[in-house]
Amino acid sequence: MMDRHNIPLIQALVLSVAIHEKYGFQSKATTDYTTMTSEKISNIDGKGNPITNSARLYRQLFPSQKVDPEDREKIDVSEYHYEKAENILELLRGFGFIAIERSLTNFELSVLDIVGRTSISHKELGRIASFPNVYERKVSQEIWEERESRLSKTSDYVGDLHCKSHFDIVIENIRYLSRTKSYLICASESHKNIVKFFIPETNIGNIKEGDSIKLTGWIKKHEVSNYHGGKETILKRINFL
Repeated sequence: MMDRHNIPLIQALVLSVAIHEKYGFQSKATTDYTTMTSEKISNIDGKGNPITNSARLYRQLFPSQKVDPEDREKIDVSEYHYEKAENILELLRGFGFIAIERSLTNFELSVLDIVGRTSISHKELGRIASFPNVYERKVSQEIWEERESRLSKTSDYVGDLHCKSHFDIVIENIRYLSRTKSYLICASESHKNIVKFFIPETNIGNIKEGDSIKLTGWIKKHEVSNYHGGKETILKRINFL
């Protein structure tokens, strides 16, 4: 029986990667719908409540003796999952370099503490369960920041301020905001103009990064970004066509 206070970090993380790949990400506070797979329906327990990634991870490491071994869920892991786990550790350990530029958040400090060790306790499985999602969001954000920087050089305002318009856009980046339970959608129009808007988490549907979509929306703002210095069109009251 594994010691609940001495769980090998890499073993837990590899399982976490495999669980995330199969089910997407679900925590007590967050359902990241953009990570959900065709097995989303399997992410619900008998009472209709979401099964969190941390709960699945705990069951893999400490299976209930009340459940017949043949009935326990088996999560298969491969060399790919080990490689991705190592990539995740490398990226998260990079939080230490952030400390040179600014003070780290409590979350970042917690992550640095965990990835600097070789073992964890069962109380830290929730953090481990979130690492694959943190990694994918971080990588996606870095790719978008490079793309956004290039677009900022050509981006112009789209449509008339405070008017409703039709848009043909490409979804460039989707960022989940847990505090507001919404998504910030960053998109490009005509492959050169930056368009952004928010939508509630329940309205994300099957939208994925890279999708070309049509919508209508009211133009809330035309503004120059303080971050990249380019022009952005901010929308509200979105209706997907």
